[in-house]
Amino acid sequence: MASNESTVPFELGTPDACAWKARYKPFGPKGIGWKEPGFDASDSAALSAFNIVKSAYQIRPEVFNMKVLSEELGLPADEICSRMKRMYDERLIMYCKNSALQTTGFGLYYWAVKLTDEATPEFKAQLADWFQNKDDICTGYETEGCFDFFNGNHMRVLDNLLASIMKPWWNDPRVAWVHICPIRRDIRESGIGLWDAPEGDYREFFFTDEQMEKLAASQSLADLTDLKIISALNKKRPMADVYDFDVLADISGLDPDKMRADIAHVVEDKHTFVPVFYVDYPKLGIKQHMFFIRTFQTLPSYRKAEIADELCKTPEFNTILEFTDAQYDMTCWAYSGISDIDALRAKIDSYSEVEDIIECESPRQFRRWTCRVDDDTDNWEECVFTDDFLEDRTIAKNPAKCRFCSDGASAASTGKEA
Repeated sequence: MASNESTVPFELGTPDACAWKARYKPFGPKGIGWKEPGFDASDSAALSAFNIVKSAYQIRPEVFNMKVLSEELGLPADEICSRMKRMYDERLIMYCKNSALQTTGFGLYYWAVKLTDEATPEFKAQLADWFQNKDDICTGYETEGCFDFFNGNHMRVLDNLLASIMKPWWNDPRVAWVHICPIRRDIRESGIGLWDAPEGDYREFFFTDEQMEKLAASQSLADLTDLKIISALNKKRPMADVYDFDVLADISGLDPDKMRADIAHVVEDKHTFVPVFYVDYPKLGIKQHMFFIRTFQTLPSYRKAEIADELCKTPEFNTILEFTDAQYDMTCWAYSGISDIDALRAKIDSYSEVEDIIECESPRQFRRWTCRVDDDTDNWEECVFTDDFLEDRTIAKNPAKCRFCSDGASAASTGKEA
């Protein structure tokens, strides 16, 4: 009887990770989502340190390594903690995670929505509220300019994205078009270099001193010291120096040495998990300026990747995503008001391979990797991670069913998450 388990340890975090692809010549299998052994689920023991911090930092910011932060910033630990509490209470910061979901078999699909000229502000507001409250949408933005929304989903089955997320409004005559942008490389988000970043950029934090000083001078909610604290919290450093593992042990009763080793292995060896402090930029009076870049169709894929890597050298770009099989090849974002948008546009336009650039600005964000960021309700930081694993929404009025359920029993009726 054939075994369902591979005898070769193609495990993430080892030299053999993804080496199985070398079996297939001349092209290794490719895909938007591919499940690999070694990924740690959100409730994995290996992520205990992060989960304790995520649950406690709101009232106990000393879960972070105050000794390291105090020495680096030249501030007493009490002041750092006080400022962190205030910034959280005022909904300026939120501790989040980025996960390499493609290694669990999810595809990551972003999509832009353009409304017609006949669409009223009331219709846009209704659609925005629907997006805000649709838990399947893990990241979302309301925009102004060349289109009206830019949202993202993690989905195992593309049909479910079309049927569950888009079908309810796709054919409304007030919707002009929808462009689906599957993610080829998740390079940088919220200023943090992710797993698909060029070598050396992983976990680096990109936010210039000039931007920090301009932001501090442009509003009164966060001063320069506050912004330096955020920058220090997001700074790349060994995970052993990020948290105070003795405090985590005091909260949880878990072994501090094991928590330290586990989180370091996941973040530093596997590269599948990156924690980050998100800043609520609209509350600070700035918008995300989004450039969507299309290169000529004859351009080889390697050159598209090179251009994205070259744009990574510009620290003012806080988000860089490379798409595949989409109308546009990549997007780069910068904070308007504290970045030279004209200079950034000229930089992109200087590439002879670029055929077209469209632009918009985002004054509102719905979610940040499943965490809600609408602070006018009680839902701030609420996180709902959905999984379309048991869904088949392509059949009308047919509930999601699990083949292990009894006949006629749906996943929902058995208490299993659909």
